[in-house]
Amino acid sequence: MRVSELSERTGVSVHRLRRWESGGLLRARRDHHGVRRFDESSVRVVTFVSMARDLGFGLDEIAALVPDYAAGRLGIDDLVARLQARLTEIDVQIVELERQRERVVDHVAWFEARRPRPDQETP
Repeated sequence: MRVSELSERTGVSVHRLRRWESGGLLRARRDHHGVRRFDESSVRVVTFVSMARDLGFGLDEIAALVPDYAAGRLGIDDLVARLQARLTEIDVQIVELERQRERVVDHVAWFEARRPRPDQETP
């Protein structure tokens, strides 16, 4: 199938599919006219990559997983372990963002306390 057909079937933009192909996440062969042709298994791989991106996995990590996924060697235990590790990363990010939020709130309060009031302004 052509890249436009793969895009239609998966809901992933042609631009993104081309980027994933150039990054080694997808494999296409070229026909005698030089047109990319993807096989049926590409739909499954694109779905996997798209879902992994949605969950916040980086392209390098996904690229390392794709060969095993495409070959059917990536088991449920592997996937669950990676998802649990991702949850831990997200929890760390949440804690960091909450701390950063507290610092921002403190800075807003500091600036607000120094804001001139209309009755205190000098001409």
